[in-house]
Amino acid sequence: MHPRTPILSAFTLSALIFFSATIMAADLPKEGTFSGTFSCFGTYKATPIGTERLLIAFDENGLSLSDGLLDHMTWHCWGTTDYINDIGQGQGYCVGIDREGDQLAVNFGPDEKHTPYQKSWESPTTFTTGTGKFAGISGSGTYVNHSNEFRPVTDGTFLNYVTFQGSYKLP
Repeated sequence: MHPRTPILSAFTLSALIFFSATIMAADLPKEGTFSGTFSCFGTYKATPIGTERLLIAFDENGLSLSDGLLDHMTWHCWGTTDYINDIGQGQGYCVGIDREGDQLAVNFGPDEKHTPYQKSWESPTTFTTGTGKFAGISGSGTYVNHSNEFRPVTDGTFLNYVTFQGSYKLP
């Protein structure tokens, strides 16, 4: 009977930790601030129009780590960038999903004006809708896109990371 006691205690402790983490994740504060990092891999299609214009469509998948909201979420983002004489701005959308399956939609842009080869630029974000614990969310933030710092292994792909911060409110 003694050999089973440590196994049952370990199981009970593991279950308690798992269910406590799940309960804590569901108890998101009604408002707050956050900051973190998003990393992604994506593809793009560049369409040059003469020598003055470059249109880009991109699609990416990534993950975020933060000090609260947006922690351990996976993301699918897409958008466009329009460059005229090597100066442009991008905009788009992201849909994130957390470990419990709740979703969050974010609009981003227009970016700060930048060149296609610039290493970083800033952009605003806005929360537009959500499900589960994110239902009724409002808020905004900014991010700094760190692009062109990693060499992709395949043509037509990119890697980047983003540092972000913001605030939110829930009903």
